[in-house]
Amino acid sequence: MKIALVTDSTCDLNSALIQKYNINIIPLRVHFGTEEYIDGIDISSLSFFEKLNDNPHMPKTSKPSKQTFLDKYRELSLDYDKIISIHVSKGLSGTYESAKLAANELGNDKVYVFDSASISLGLGFQVIMTAKLIKKNYELTEIYTRLKKSKQKISCIFTVEDLTYMKEGGRIGPARAFLGSIFNINPIIEISPKTGKVNPLNKIRGNKNTLTEMSKLIYQQIKGEKIAWIGIMHGDRKEKARLLTKKAKELIPESIKTTFLENRISPTLGCHVGPSVYAFAALYGDLLDI
Repeated sequence: MKIALVTDSTCDLNSALIQKYNINIIPLRVHFGTEEYIDGIDISSLSFFEKLNDNPHMPKTSKPSKQTFLDKYRELSLDYDKIISIHVSKGLSGTYESAKLAANELGNDKVYVFDSASISLGLGFQVIMTAKLIKKNYELTEIYTRLKKSKQKISCIFTVEDLTYMKEGGRIGPARAFLGSIFNINPIIEISPKTGKVNPLNKIRGNKNTLTEMSKLIYQQIKGEKIAWIGIMHGDRKEKARLLTKKAKELIPESIKTTFLENRISPTLGCHVGPSVYAFAALYGDLLDI
């Protein structure tokens, strides 16, 4: 059986992995005032953050249309027996709903649409796991089972030093943003694997303490596991991402087989959290024994 794999541009996978596993990317769109850009096509992560510094408009995003998904599904249906379409949490974006509507219109149970309940490399790791299973000719039922189990074995946690973008997006209130900036308090926030929505975990005072806390959280998430994939992400904080990787590696014992991946977040995500974000995603457990 030939199986096609589809995801969206919030997965934050690099071009080498996308090409290696033949992953089809459906892009979201970024708007600066009246200017519109297709995520990953018209605008890269690097150029987005450069533009963010110079543009007076607060950027916004829009989901792909149902028709965009339908066109891609029809195209893939010509060469593939089944399509697995894995997307950013429906608690954060309407992308999943667009995909679901397109799959229903196509009919014939051709497309399996999966809500990752995650974002960035949390989503990206679920896509890579699925790609590896497809490549090794696993049965569809086993692929679906592992995808569902992945929600119990995934973490996506981030922090931001500048709360402006989360305030503008309605993720936090103006008062909290103001107090955070005055007292140098950084929030620790997860994308809840249960709800797929933003869930505050903690508040840490000082950037150094925040970095230390983030590294400890990585270890706590994967402690006791045999295999873990760890993604370190950032907006425009490459040095913080590098230090987070270093501190995490110092804490993780050799008994845990770890694979690290580092990348900038997509322009779409950058619109909502800004350049000061750095984060980690982890997928772990026996389901990665592929």
